[in-house]
Amino acid sequence: MSRISQKAKLLYIGRENYKTLAGYCEQLLEEGYWDNPQRVLKRNIDDMLSMYVQAVLIQLGLYCGCFSTEEINFILEISGMDSFGIMDEKCVQADIFMLTEKVMKAPPILLQLCGLRDTQKSSCMAGCFFDALLNILLSMAEINNRRDRKLTSFIMGYFMQVSAFLNTRELDYCIDERYVFRKISCENLEGSTQVLRIPGMDFEAYKERYIFHRSSFIKGQEKGLNQSEETGYPNRLQEEAGKRELADSDFHKKAGKEQQMSAPVETLPFEEKQDVLNKLLAELNTLIGLENVKEEIKSLINLIKVRKLREEYNMPLTNISYHMVYTGNPGTGKTTVARLVAKIYKELGILSEGNLVETDRSGLVAGYVGQTALKVKEVVEEAIGGVLFIDEAYALASGIGTSDFGGEAIDTLVKLMEDNRDNLVVIVAGYREEMNEFLKSNTGLISRFNRFIDFKDYTVEELLLILKTMAKSAGLTMEPEAVNIVKEKLLLLEEDKKKMFGNGRGIRNIFEKIMVNQANRLMTNEKPTKEQLTVIAVQDTDFDINY
Repeated sequence: MSRISQKAKLLYIGRENYKTLAGYCEQLLEEGYWDNPQRVLKRNIDDMLSMYVQAVLIQLGLYCGCFSTEEINFILEISGMDSFGIMDEKCVQADIFMLTEKVMKAPPILLQLCGLRDTQKSSCMAGCFFDALLNILLSMAEINNRRDRKLTSFIMGYFMQVSAFLNTRELDYCIDERYVFRKISCENLEGSTQVLRIPGMDFEAYKERYIFHRSSFIKGQEKGLNQSEETGYPNRLQEEAGKRELADSDFHKKAGKEQQMSAPVETLPFEEKQDVLNKLLAELNTLIGLENVKEEIKSLINLIKVRKLREEYNMPLTNISYHMVYTGNPGTGKTTVARLVAKIYKELGILSEGNLVETDRSGLVAGYVGQTALKVKEVVEEAIGGVLFIDEAYALASGIGTSDFGGEAIDTLVKLMEDNRDNLVVIVAGYREEMNEFLKSNTGLISRFNRFIDFKDYTVEELLLILKTMAKSAGLTMEPEAVNIVKEKLLLLEEDKKKMFGNGRGIRNIFEKIMVNQANRLMTNEKPTKEQLTVIAVQDTDFDINY
């Protein structure tokens, strides 16, 4: 996308969200909410909206150092007004700063009126208003790619300033720090604003989809937790809400699943659950190779079953750690096995959902203080009820002792593993030596990960069997000589090149090259027969193994 078209889209997003704000103001005006403020302020509501939005945008620009001609044009064009005379040749930036700061320090009258309407009519106008304004701020920041620490600091500070007006005790919804941070961190601004900008006045749909209900704070109030200590941000919202926390079952219901704080309740008859378990074990057994992995998983299943029997007879129980470390080179089936383990754990009653959430360092570590903890919490919350699979987990510990935030991610992960130990399993994966160093980086890791499963490299025969299986799934057969040629190529791989080859992933790449060669060969014929379409010939194996 060209720079010009990108800016045009950002301006369009800004205008559309400003129109949304103007629509809310028109509703307030029609319903009489602006009558008293107009008598006191001697301003119409459109002028007040323009002044307030421009004040926030100007403060953002000056704070973040992004108050260039492009940002100024954006500020003027979305509302069509110049409330502070920024186009005046005689204007002084310091004066503009003082004027806009004064507006921002005053109580946000428009947000107050939206909140008043919400309490009287059970709507969600204040939340919608703030969200549209947030979209405008992010649009302007994106003009020159100003996604940095200053932007986050400004927006989070602004949110804390107005949160008391967004989240009063009389309302049945709350906008929290996590919601704001998610929007700041969204990589696709266009997609974010198109999804989160609410057309028209559909408050209820917005509230049900995006705003956390107050009932979701109850658990945190009982525990007496203070989220500000964990996030690094001041939290006036939680102080006013009695230090209420969001990690409650209502939040997970809105995410499409219900978190259970104790052992999951079996909802299927025993016979049906056993049948599902048997099918999962059969699927595990059909995996090529991995014999030691299969035996480890079966032993763990037997251990869990025996523990449940002891529980039925009221016998003493020993603690079992369900978290695991998978070691081995890439392409050895670690993710595939983890996905099966998640489903097996569900059928054994260990987990409530049996889903798998995959992530790595980039999905857990942010670039600024306080953001990493929030990022880890979001990923963990998505995985609750299932398995969180962290690939190349050793990368989290690679920068400990420097300004890197991997250590913060590990500390937060250890805490959340303990908080959700009844309904969350974490599997970390990576190279053998590096994973040993990773576990040493935090004493909490060593105590929680005591089950190791090593995924050995596939043998040449196993790799060939995988290749034949791929071909069969695609309705193809390989000529014996074609198989032999691939075998020779694999046998010629030097020992130090095998890791880069990627095991199963490498075979998948080989299969794709074969398919390309077959297609090129067949297209030399005017009309290939059905039989020709189903055969992988010797000519199709003319390729080099690249790393």
